[in-house]
Amino acid sequence: MIIIRLMGGLGNQLFQYATGRSIALKNNLPLKLDLSWFKDQPGRPYSLNHFAIIEDIAVPDEIAHLKRNEMRLLNRIVTTYKECSKPYYRRTYIREKSLDFDPNILQISGSAYLEGYWQSEKYFKDIEDIIKREFTVIDPPDNENLNYARMIQSSNAVAIHVRRGDYISDPNANQFHGICSLQYYNRAIDQIMLTVKNPHFFVFSDDPAWTQDNLKIDAQKTFVVHNPPDKNYEDLRLMSLCSHFIIANSSFSWWGAWLSRNESKIVIAPSRWFQDTKYNDVDRLPEKWIRT
Repeated sequence: MIIIRLMGGLGNQLFQYATGRSIALKNNLPLKLDLSWFKDQPGRPYSLNHFAIIEDIAVPDEIAHLKRNEMRLLNRIVTTYKECSKPYYRRTYIREKSLDFDPNILQISGSAYLEGYWQSEKYFKDIEDIIKREFTVIDPPDNENLNYARMIQSSNAVAIHVRRGDYISDPNANQFHGICSLQYYNRAIDQIMLTVKNPHFFVFSDDPAWTQDNLKIDAQKTFVVHNPPDKNYEDLRLMSLCSHFIIANSSFSWWGAWLSRNESKIVIAPSRWFQDTKYNDVDRLPEKWIRT
């Protein structure tokens, strides 16, 4: 079996599941989900139960078996020696070495436990249709979300996602991620205005007051503010219905754009994903997306 450790917010969970699903399919093995991270994270709920995924939760014994946590000392020493002599991607416990795309992960053969973020479509691009089908929200929308969906589908909708939240309040997150500047959004909006006819901008954010005070859009606009944090999957569904996108350096808005089925979509993204320049952003975004 392939066990994938899920952690973080909804965007991270989607990356982790998609990568695990891809590797499981390549090896003709079942995929199981390790949800243990969420026990001590009340502010970060497990959210994939709202999607049409194949949900098979790993039990502690299955996790321990692949992580080699319950072996006798002698067997552990022998196995550890054997494991260490293998390339890391041939071991049964594989931890992501870097936030950059690692092509060796696609060479995994046999059962494995995976821990990481896996933030590149290159891990699952070849099963794109399967991932888009399984990342369909299965909860029926309420009347308010249904009305927004109709508005989006009847217009030339452009989703704008503004991520602030912990990128502002948490000094470590701010230093690592940074935030997209107002100048970035203004440039992106100007670019959309030049290329998209009669755009209707739909603005999604974890800081709606800031967006309404600062985003000056000389076109039809709607601020989507009604869904609470525990219904972020509803915002993701609405975003994915849009035709074009201005995204933040956020895995959540990455997925909003990627899940769109508009083959001619324009996606504008920040030139750098992380403020920390040691990471290679080449594989972070699909080739057709525009960096600015």
